[in-house]
Amino acid sequence: MERITNKDFVDVERELQHWQAAFQTGDLPAVNFRHEVAPVIRLACDIYVRNPHGTRTAWLTDLQSRLALRTSLRGHPGSAEMAMGCWARLSGPALAPQAG
Repeated sequence: MERITNKDFVDVERELQHWQAAFQTGDLPAVNFRHEVAPVIRLACDIYVRNPHGTRTAWLTDLQSRLALRTSLRGHPGSAEMAMGCWARLSGPALAPQAG
């Protein structure tokens, strides 16, 4: 069954399950799922729901602003990479990779 993208709804729990599986296989730049991955994925989902037709630049700017307010995630080098992956999943094929 093909996944239907609904930009007005994001199943955050489903996203967390996907990213937890990726974490468990060692595919993510993080050491702790609960403290590094889950908060970033939740933020990415929230940013996407608030601005589903936004640009990656706008989403990344919003992410960096929010991360700056969270001492535990400030400066986490894998945050942008994980968020971009989440947004790519949520956007489907419409979010093609950009060079540079």
